[in-house]
Amino acid sequence: MYNAIAGSCAEQEANAGGGVPPPVQIPFTIAVDASSGANNAMTGALHNQSQSNAGGNIGVYIDFADGTSGTSAGQSTYGTASSPTRTTQIAHVRTSEVAASYNTAPVFGMFLFFGGYIRQGNMGTISNIHWQIPSSVTSSLSNGTFVVPPNEVSDTNEHNQNNILIDGPSTNSGTFTFIPQGIYGSMAKSIGSNFRLFGLSWGGGRGSPTFPAVNDTISFIFTVDADISGTTHTVRHEFIIKFI
Repeated sequence: MYNAIAGSCAEQEANAGGGVPPPVQIPFTIAVDASSGANNAMTGALHNQSQSNAGGNIGVYIDFADGTSGTSAGQSTYGTASSPTRTTQIAHVRTSEVAASYNTAPVFGMFLFFGGYIRQGNMGTISNIHWQIPSSVTSSLSNGTFVVPPNEVSDTNEHNQNNILIDGPSTNSGTFTFIPQGIYGSMAKSIGSNFRLFGLSWGGGRGSPTFPAVNDTISFIFTVDADISGTTHTVRHEFIIKFI
């Protein structure tokens, strides 16, 4: 029975701290595209770019992050971690495809491309986006393989909301040039930009390379800052490559 003093059951529950909780405040997230693909996620690719005999380029491209496209039909698993607080993603790439890329275009390593889209959250309009590239990585590589110390390159894409990774080779026919890929707008060196392009180098000797082994990993923590209503917020995402 309704009690005019105590109020309705719903009112009593609300007064006691029950009812529908307020929505979680989300300034923005890193995602694979504007709306349809995975959230708290990025895409990645290994790319072997070598000059062909015809004077153009051969681009062997292994898209391994989102599990829906690309040559490796890769897959990702997602989670969270702390110190620092971040979302996490383990993306698979097949060692057999890495070896096959060398057989097609025998270059002694591959570039590591990454892409993402900054989705606005529920706290207001986003502005002043700033992608920050990790200055170093952690890895458990074997067979003599290693992450190449990165070159500083052009930072022309560091303030873009849309840095979606193209699903395909990054080459121009006839000229040995770089087509923008994801967060990277250019391979041009830019000392002091603090925007780094990583690579993966094979072990072994010329003509008999060795490649990452099954269960080897490479981990990158990406940071994005952006303003919401005049306040700067920071989101971090860890992208872990796992060879299978």
